[in-house]
Amino acid sequence: MRVLRSAFALLALIAAVSCSKTAASPSESSTPAASSEAPAAASQTLSLTYKSPTVGTDVIAKATGLPAGKTVDLTWGTVTGGWVVEDYYRFRGKKYEDATISLGKFTVDSTGALDARFTIPEDYGGVHEIIALIDGKPVAQSGIEVTQSFELTPASGPVGTPLELRVKGLGWRTMESTWVVNWDNNLVGFVSAAGTKGSAVARFRAAGPSGDHVVRILTGYQGQGYLNYEQSPVAHLPRPQFTFRTTPGPPPSLTAFAEPYQRQPVPKTEVHVENAMLSLERTQGPVGSRVMLRGNGFPSNTSLQLAWQTYVGSRVSGNGFEPQEKEFGSVKVGSDGRIESPLTIPDDLGGLHGLALRDGDKTLARAFFVIETSIVSISATSGPVGTPVTIHLKGVGWTEYDNIYVATYDNAYMGYACGFNSQGDVVINFHATGTPGVHIIDLYPGIYQGPPTETQLLYRQPQLTYADDHPGNKIPALRFTFEITAAKTVSSGS
Repeated sequence: MRVLRSAFALLALIAAVSCSKTAASPSESSTPAASSEAPAAASQTLSLTYKSPTVGTDVIAKATGLPAGKTVDLTWGTVTGGWVVEDYYRFRGKKYEDATISLGKFTVDSTGALDARFTIPEDYGGVHEIIALIDGKPVAQSGIEVTQSFELTPASGPVGTPLELRVKGLGWRTMESTWVVNWDNNLVGFVSAAGTKGSAVARFRAAGPSGDHVVRILTGYQGQGYLNYEQSPVAHLPRPQFTFRTTPGPPPSLTAFAEPYQRQPVPKTEVHVENAMLSLERTQGPVGSRVMLRGNGFPSNTSLQLAWQTYVGSRVSGNGFEPQEKEFGSVKVGSDGRIESPLTIPDDLGGLHGLALRDGDKTLARAFFVIETSIVSISATSGPVGTPVTIHLKGVGWTEYDNIYVATYDNAYMGYACGFNSQGDVVINFHATGTPGVHIIDLYPGIYQGPPTETQLLYRQPQLTYADDHPGNKIPALRFTFEITAAKTVSSGS
C-alpha cells in the first residue's frame, strides 16, 4: 500500500520540509493490501508551510522547476474502511484500503513555480502523502503527519450534565486509533473514530460531588490508559487534560431513560408473489410494540401463517447458537387480496428479526423488524449507602457487537451485562455507594469480542463514541440516577 509503504520515507522528507512543527514516526499495525506496483518517484520536493498539523489547518504548498503553464493536480493519500461486520452478527475488527482524494487543481506560473493553498481535510490522523501530478505523473511530493485535536464542552454544570468530547484526526493505525477518558483517575471508556474518518463525539455525563474534576485523555489502543506515555513509542501524540466543575443544582429530571435510537438498517421486504406487496407500518421499536402488517395481492379468502424468526443459544456455554422460528399466529386475506393485521412484537432479543408469511411450507413474503433495548425499571432511585438496586432491561441484543452493555458508576467502570443467554431479558443487581447526593449510573454499548487473532482488552469496555462509531447498529446509551440519602447505612445482608 502506497501510504503505508512510504510512511517512514515520508517522515524523513517531512523533517526537511519548511513547517512550524516537525512530524514524528507513527506506529503501524493493521496493513491494507499493498498495490502491485509502486508509483514513479517524484522529481521535486513540495515545500509545505502550516501552523499546526491538525484537521482544518491551511497549508501552503510550493515547488519550483516545473513545466510552465501546466495544471497540477494535488492529491492527498489516505485510506477508506473501518469496522467490519459479516453476516449481520460476526464482528471482524477493522479493515482499510489505500485511497487518494484531490486537494484541488493549480496552475504552474511562467517561472515554473507552484504556489498552492489547501486545507487539511477531515481525515484520519497519521502520515499522509501529498503528491503533485502533471498529466497523471508525479512531479513533486511531501507529507504531513496529521495529529489529533480534542475539545470538551461544556466546562461546568450540575450532576448529570451531558458532556461532549469532540475529537478529530484519530488515526487508523493501532497506536493512533484509540484514546480513553479518565474522570478523577477512573476509567470512563474509550474513544474511537475507526469508521468515521478520524472524527467522532464521545458522550458521557458529569458526576459529583460539587467542585472541580479532572478529565484526562490518554492514549490506550487496548482500551486502558497508557500512564507513562512519555516513555511510549508514540510519546509525541497529544494527551490533553480538562477541568470540569460540577455545580450545585437540580438532579436530572428523569431517573431512567434510553437515549433516542438511530434509524436501524432493515433489509428490503421479500415478496415471492407476483404483483404482491407486504409492509410493517414501522420497522423498529421495543418489545410489546403494536404494529400493523399490511399487504395486497395475496390469494383472496385464505388464512396464512406467520413465523417469527430469531436466534437462541449462548457464546459462553460451548453449545453455540442457531436460528429459530416461532409460530406467530395467522392472518386472514380479504376477498380483495388485502391483509391488515395488528401485531404485538414479542419479548425477544434486540436487533433484527424476520417475520415470514407462509402458506403451508411455502414462504410468500418476509418483512423485518428491529427490537430496541428498553428500560423496564430501576427498583429504587434513592436510599442510604448499601441500598440494593436492580436495573431491568428488555431487548438487549445478541450479535458480537451489541449483546452487552457496559456500566459505569459516577464515571468509573463497574462491569458489563450480557443479553444473549437470557434472550434479551437482562437484570443487573448492585448496591448503592457514595456520599449523600445524586449519583449517575450509565450503561454504554460495548463490543463483546473481536476476531480471535486480536487481543481482547479493547472489547467489553464502554465505547463513548457509540453514537458515531459503534459497529453495526449504533445502539444508544442508557442513563440512570440514584440519590444517596443521609439515613443509616443498609447492612450488606439486606
